[in-house]
Amino acid sequence: MTMTEGIFVPVLSPPQRRILLLLVLLWVVGTLAFWRWALQPAVWVSVPGTLLNLVLLIYATGMAIWPFYLFLRMRQVRPELPVPPGLRVAMVVTKAPSEPWPLVQSTLLEMLAQAPEHDTWLADEQPSEAVRGWCEQHGVRLSTRAGVAEYHRSSWPRRTRCKEGNLAYFYDHYGYTNYDVVVQLDADHVPQPGYLLAMLQPFNDSTVGYVAAPSICSANALRSWVGRGRLFAEAVLHGPMQLGFNGAWAPLCIGSHYAVHTRALQEIGGLGPELAEDHSTTLLLNAQGWRGAFAHRAICYGLGPETFEDAMVQEFQWSCSLTTILLRHFPALVHRLSPHMRLQFLYAQVFYPLRGGLSFSALALPVLALLLDKPWMNINYPLFLAFSTLQIVLTVLPVLQLRRCGLLRPTTARLFSWEQALFELSRGPWILAGVWRAVEERFWPRPVTFRITRKQSSGDPLPLAYLLPYLLAVLIGVAAAFILGDSARSSTGYVLLTLMTTGLFACTALAVAALSHRQGDQSLRRHLPHYGLAGMAVLLTLCCGWLRLPQLVAPLQSLPAAPFQSL
Repeated sequence: MTMTEGIFVPVLSPPQRRILLLLVLLWVVGTLAFWRWALQPAVWVSVPGTLLNLVLLIYATGMAIWPFYLFLRMRQVRPELPVPPGLRVAMVVTKAPSEPWPLVQSTLLEMLAQAPEHDTWLADEQPSEAVRGWCEQHGVRLSTRAGVAEYHRSSWPRRTRCKEGNLAYFYDHYGYTNYDVVVQLDADHVPQPGYLLAMLQPFNDSTVGYVAAPSICSANALRSWVGRGRLFAEAVLHGPMQLGFNGAWAPLCIGSHYAVHTRALQEIGGLGPELAEDHSTTLLLNAQGWRGAFAHRAICYGLGPETFEDAMVQEFQWSCSLTTILLRHFPALVHRLSPHMRLQFLYAQVFYPLRGGLSFSALALPVLALLLDKPWMNINYPLFLAFSTLQIVLTVLPVLQLRRCGLLRPTTARLFSWEQALFELSRGPWILAGVWRAVEERFWPRPVTFRITRKQSSGDPLPLAYLLPYLLAVLIGVAAAFILGDSARSSTGYVLLTLMTTGLFACTALAVAALSHRQGDQSLRRHLPHYGLAGMAVLLTLCCGWLRLPQLVAPLQSLPAAPFQSL
């Protein structure tokens, strides 16, 4: 099968694309200047230091150049395409016992209102008599694997306590036989008018085996700061990047809702393995020769994480699952993918290991430099800050242009917000833990239990364990700066870098504690341990900074003409 370009047209008008191209070229010029400055011989200190700096530069550049490439090739599904004639269509929503029935009801009512004609299904793990009666009254068909041991296996396929097993029962008993296309949704994702039409239009191309759509988890954004943080952080992925995959690349299914051609799904043996069944399904379909499309006009609004605990559990589970796919499943399929597809899926699967490694290195590298009293590079610190700030500005400008064009999802996503900054600062340790858990599982297998994201807050205080990674980082950083700072000669500037990183972790712990208290609307007494530990972390950092004030001031007093060891 080969993908034709017939169903796609450019997203941007020629003037809009010229502006975007100009902004990307400005970023290229700025990046080349930054590379030239950072790799000049005067900056080199040692071979390991130079190699490390080169790796960090490649990472920082690669994280931007890949999205920019996708921005410049964005394509959308032709809006005038009809629904393919004779297409048998079903919409199915899954429901776990922990998900409230009123939430699912609102989703089902909007599904029933969708055009064109289709069958609406509920895949309920344990339907009550009230649910059965409501479905019969409203013409909703019911699928349940309750009591069927074959669909409650302890491992994939048809795993228990997983959406994959629930949907596998539906497809095996109804989906493959009765329908050509199935659109599957999570319980909280409510489709908007025109949703189903947009999801079906790409199937005019017979090589399309699946259709992805934006995952916009904004329904609870007003009450959840961490939900807003993730919403803003992923706005580029769920809009411009996915549009850039249309055509020769592979749009990524997002588990909250996507559509599949049942023949394509049956060819690969059903939904893919692991908790990230959306990614493994996308991988298997492309390895089988099917292609995908991204329908950016197919809008659903769902729930993001209600609490900090929910969000970090998601980060842990997703990073664990994606890394497991990388270690266990990707090697067996890589030979069936084209070279550029291999790079795309590899990029997606190494994102979490690289992101976790970056969080670890932010503290580990300056501490190691203090321990060895050897700098990683020889630079002027104020000049480095100036170059870095300029690079950040140049990186944001193309995204700002895309926001003006209404292509982010949601379209109102902020590019700068305290919620996104705090979310990015806090997620690193949990990503790293998930990656490490996947490595453990690969070499020392043991049963893994996944947790379904809660659709409403329990009202309980944040468990103290969710502050421990940041407190541990503060203790390590403060100890390194206090004990090693006095004896540092060649690496004096790393005292500043260590305490800056430590300060960010301390502020993260305090902010998370305060926001969890505010969101939970609980008594102050129940949160005193949280405030006490986080406040102690901030106090330790400030005291250490005062004691090491000479070492902190020295880098900032360095003149641009004089190199200074700080990174």
